[in-house]
Amino acid sequence: MNRYLYYFIIVTMVTNIIASVPRILMGESKNGVILSMVIAVIVGPILVSVLVNLFRHFPNMSLPEILKKSTSKWFYYPVLLYFAISWYLAGLITLVTYVLLFNTFISSETSIVITTLAFLLIISFGVLMKEKSVLYTTELVVVIFLPVIFFLIMKVYTDPRLDWDYIMVAATHIQELPSYNAISAAAFIFIGVVNLSIFNKYMNFNKKFGLKQMLILALAGVFTLFTTYFVPIGFNGFEQIENFTFPWVTTSDAVRLKFGIIERLIFIFLIVFLGVAFISLLIHWHVSLKLFESIVQIERLKWKGRNLTSYVLVIIFGVIGILVTRQISEYQLLKFTLFFYNILPIFYGFLIGSLLIAKRRLKS
Repeated sequence: MNRYLYYFIIVTMVTNIIASVPRILMGESKNGVILSMVIAVIVGPILVSVLVNLFRHFPNMSLPEILKKSTSKWFYYPVLLYFAISWYLAGLITLVTYVLLFNTFISSETSIVITTLAFLLIISFGVLMKEKSVLYTTELVVVIFLPVIFFLIMKVYTDPRLDWDYIMVAATHIQELPSYNAISAAAFIFIGVVNLSIFNKYMNFNKKFGLKQMLILALAGVFTLFTTYFVPIGFNGFEQIENFTFPWVTTSDAVRLKFGIIERLIFIFLIVFLGVAFISLLIHWHVSLKLFESIVQIERLKWKGRNLTSYVLVIIFGVIGILVTRQISEYQLLKFTLFFYNILPIFYGFLIGSLLIAKRRLKS
């Protein structure tokens, strides 16, 4: 299968190790979180397989092109608008989470507006890039940072302060019934497949996404969720972990690099994960921008023969990002993120349903 599909999913998995997913999972630690994660690593790869195999029927076409060719305006306009808003919100969650993270642990004296502006200035250039440039940038970030992240995670696993007895205590809750909140949060790590909405026309799916590929994703999901949930418990204990806002950041601060230039692992940890978060936000907003462009093109906004609609949309993206970051609290962010995760089945349903309708209409 095309390697970029795996890059999209890997970026989502890595970004959510220290974002809202661990906080939600640990908040559900006594409400069936283990069975919920098991369900997520079964359902997630199945959804990925369904979407990839549906997009395979439309080679060299993005979702807007597919829907415009096969459906009427009254159908594809609201559908594309819904997907564009949803994917913008997914990126907004990443932006707000990492801005709060940056201001809490790296630069607490800096104004949150200045931090957000710095993030947005960097991201805006990436959002306006061409699709192929976004793909190449994603590959570059994954190739550079993934080995470092793997080393950091292995360093955490081999630290003598990791208490496996705490992990065994957490594992005793396996008999509890699963929680919908935990299932939706755990399954979110596979959401990267939705980026095919724009990037499908650059993919080359020669083979069907089958059991082998699903097994690879399931194993990656098991490792990611086990690391996300159990490792912070191994360092901080089972009873206290649900009180931490960023459990993985607290965990990384407990590890030391004896022979490193920087002794505290937390600084390397945050910088590396911040780099991956940037690319995650870039991809989300790039996809959202292209979806908005497919339904909004203001012909009067031209300068030297170039349409400026994209730049106006990016400015709107940024203004909303600043306003939300200034107003929202960590508690409100968690509640909104949980709500967003919980309605993802509707998102998947609309996407799969739209592709099935398009497939049937193009056949007829």
